[in-house]
Amino acid sequence: MKSSCKIYPFLRAVRGNWRNAIFVRCGCDSCMDGRPSPCAGFLLAVDECGQIMLLSAETIHTLTGEEVEPSECSATLSRRAFDSAFSKYIEWHAPDPAACTLLQLCLQAECGRDS
Repeated sequence: MKSSCKIYPFLRAVRGNWRNAIFVRCGCDSCMDGRPSPCAGFLLAVDECGQIMLLSAETIHTLTGEEVEPSECSATLSRRAFDSAFSKYIEWHAPDPAACTLLQLCLQAECGRDS
């Protein structure tokens, strides 16, 4: 059985502590993907191969019960700064330019399921 859990590589990249990640603010007043409320933000890490990993603050809260406080993270980026800094990565890895790039790139908590 092959594990599809994406949380472990993220935790490895942040050395087991979400506070070592960079917080990316959603910054939207209303969700472009139709969610009833805007996202709480995302945690950004990069693995040993330079692969970008985004995990939602909501996923961290669900898994650990902790509320992600942006000021506790190693740095904070606005959505605009993220889009600017990673524009080429987004171009190649976010298939729908009309949809939210943060949600498209976000790792899903699929631990314990078969691929």
